[in-house]
Amino acid sequence: MTDKLIPSEDEGRMILNGINGVGPVILSRLLERFSNDPWKILQASQSALNGVRGVGSQLAENINCAQSSDWLEKEKVKLGKIGATFISGSNLPNFLEELDDPPIGLYCLGEVPSLPCISIVGTRVPSLYGKKMARQLAKELAGMGICIVSGMARGIDTEAHLGALDAGGKTVAFLGSGLDVIYPPENLNLYQRIAQSGAVLSEFPLGRKADRRTFPMRNRLVAGVSLGVVVIESAKAGGSMITARFAAEQGRTVFAVPGRVDHPESMGCLSLIRDGATLIRSVDDILEELAPMIGSVSAPQNPASPTGTDLTNLEIEEQKIIQALSAGEILDMENLHKICAMPLAQTMASLTMLEIQGLVQKRTDGRYELA
Repeated sequence: MTDKLIPSEDEGRMILNGINGVGPVILSRLLERFSNDPWKILQASQSALNGVRGVGSQLAENINCAQSSDWLEKEKVKLGKIGATFISGSNLPNFLEELDDPPIGLYCLGEVPSLPCISIVGTRVPSLYGKKMARQLAKELAGMGICIVSGMARGIDTEAHLGALDAGGKTVAFLGSGLDVIYPPENLNLYQRIAQSGAVLSEFPLGRKADRRTFPMRNRLVAGVSLGVVVIESAKAGGSMITARFAAEQGRTVFAVPGRVDHPESMGCLSLIRDGATLIRSVDDILEELAPMIGSVSAPQNPASPTGTDLTNLEIEEQKIIQALSAGEILDMENLHKICAMPLAQTMASLTMLEIQGLVQKRTDGRYELA
């Protein structure tokens, strides 16, 4: 005869997490009343449950019925099929339990990195400038041992995750849907890469689709897990502004990248800066502000060219230009176009990107040299 397995706290929390009507605030009240034990909540009488503020007769009935259903076993089978786990309590990422409304638990695909986190968020329809800034800042921060956090949405979120992956660093995505509902669908490959190099997390049961309620809930976790939140291009009423507000309320540092004053997607960042957010010119502004909390961070350990310029994270065409200028040469575009054996249009585009990164500068005579 085998001993009956004792149900775990995580399993109890997973059941509570799947009950319609039990959210972080209600759960906090329930745990306070029932000795922080999810199984005492599930086994409590309806009258005892009704004594908790916010728990009506229907919710009490839902809680009573949850333990006897086969929902947990079905959910565990589905979790096993995608290789994910459910974590709670001390296994949650740092800082989340400090929130006024911490998650009941998190569905996790991958492994949560034990690194300081910085979140990068912004519009779903960024300009080329916004995309470049998101990717570059994420790449530099990740290369220094900082985990990049975002929401895997289109636009800035996607670029932030890609920047961390470009550096071979760690990144975490919080979803506004169940862990098995990949949104946007074109980010399937990104979803898989994030899980391999960090973690994809969600507080919603499997199968839950995103809606107007789930995204703000997701945003509070993006803010809560991080030392600071970087906003890159956001409309004045964009979802990124919600994340920034959560960050400020949670005592996190809010950073904003300035943009054009006549661009609608710059209005949010400009408003944040006016209201006291830290203006970002480069990654140094972030590190300077957060240095006491981050401690010493290491420079990226990537191979460099003889000039000291890191080549591994540049496009092939950009690497060719750096190599052509590496011995101190000063060349015009026509010569670079010939030496690098690239189309003139590609040479122009690559030079522009290198100038944005501060690696190449254009002289007053029209020729180029390393910055």
